[in-house]
Amino acid sequence: MQDSEKSLQDRLIEFGKKNFLILGLFSVGLILIGIGLIQIFGSRETQIKFEKGEDVAGVESSKIKVDVEGEVIKPGVYELSGDARVQDALIAAGGLTSDANRKSINLAAKIADGQKIYVPAVGEVISASNSNTNQGTTLNLGSVSINSATEAQLDTLPGIGPVTAGKIINGRPYGQVEELLERKIVGKATFEKISDLITL
Repeated sequence: MQDSEKSLQDRLIEFGKKNFLILGLFSVGLILIGIGLIQIFGSRETQIKFEKGEDVAGVESSKIKVDVEGEVIKPGVYELSGDARVQDALIAAGGLTSDANRKSINLAAKIADGQKIYVPAVGEVISASNSNTNQGTTLNLGSVSINSATEAQLDTLPGIGPVTAGKIINGRPYGQVEELLERKIVGKATFEKISDLITL
């Protein structure tokens, strides 16, 4: 019995010696795989945090300055967000005076850095002569002359884009504003929107 037991023990020892190297290599492999996974997930988390911080910084740095003049409570230069509209500029300037031509204002019009926004009084007519200044383009919110306004001025009218503005310019001169509709330069719906905002 003792000889057979010793023989079994010898066999187990011999089996362990033969497989020790394999078992050792397998254990080392598992450790290396674990370390690799930790590094991969750790680097991904760091990258996500960096991207979020970069996006926030980009939004905060997007600012523009505009000069608001005319019939507003507090005329002056104001700093606004990069995607600001006319409404935002007028709010910053304290709102409109009682003499402001409210019907002529397109509150949704986009504004750009360095732009001057001019709010006219009721009955005031805007000509093309003051459409540009040394500081940048003037966005006039009053009646727009279809015979002399620039493409940029016409583009501020509701329903009028660069293509239609070009058609209006090419169709000059006009004897009456109704010719825009009669000559099919604009549709009926668009004409109804701009009829109170345009002049000869």
